[in-house]
Amino acid sequence: MSYGRWLFVALMLSAWGCQAGKPLFNNRDLSGWQEVEPQQAWSVRDGILACSGQKDPKAYTWLSTDGKYGDFELTCEWRVSADANAGIFLRVPERSGRASMTGLEIQIRDDRADQDLTDVCGAVFRRIPASGRYARPLGEWNHYRITMIGRRLRIELNGRLVSDTNIDTIKPLGKDPPASAVPSEGYIGLQNHGTPVEFRNIRIRELPAGDRG
Repeated sequence: MSYGRWLFVALMLSAWGCQAGKPLFNNRDLSGWQEVEPQQAWSVRDGILACSGQKDPKAYTWLSTDGKYGDFELTCEWRVSADANAGIFLRVPERSGRASMTGLEIQIRDDRADQDLTDVCGAVFRRIPASGRYARPLGEWNHYRITMIGRRLRIELNGRLVSDTNIDTIKPLGKDPPASAVPSEGYIGLQNHGTPVEFRNIRIRELPAGDRG
C-alpha cells in the first residue's frame, strides 16, 4: 500500500485511541475462542486469560479465534515468568498444520538469554528480527500493538517500534514456506508452547482492506 494511505490509517488509529475497537476476550470465559488439539490448558480468572502450559509434547496446540481477520489493529497485554515461550499467531488459514509457518508468529518469551534478535519478544518467528529488546522484567505486564494492512505488518511493544515490514519481501529460511504465501486473512491465535503465559485486554479494530499488491 502507499505510504500516504498507511500514514492516514496510522493517524486515524492514533486519533481513535488505544481502547477503541471491540474486545476479542470478554474477561469471563472462552466464548469466541476454541482450542486446537484441546489440552484443557486455558482458563479465565479475574479478567485474565491464562494458559497453564499443560500439553502433550507431541501436540501442536493453540487457542484460535472463532472467526478470521484480514486487516486490523490488535492490542493486548501479556506477562510471562522464567523460561516461558509462547506467541501470537496472525492470519492462520486453517487450524491444521503449523500455524507459525502457514501464518505468522510474534514471539512472547523469557528472552533474557537470547542473543539473536529473531528470538526476542516482538520478533516474528524465523522471519523478522526485532529492532531491539523492549520486554519488561518477568512478572510485569507488557503491551503489544500489532497492525496488519494488506501485506504490511507493524509491531509495537511497550510503545517502542519493533518492526514495520512488507511481509512479501521476507526471504524464507531453509525449507520454510515464504511469507508471501501467508493469506490476506486468517485466524488469530495464542500459542500453548508448554509453559505458562497470561493475557488480558485483548482488543481488535478491523480496518478497511489494504492494497494486496
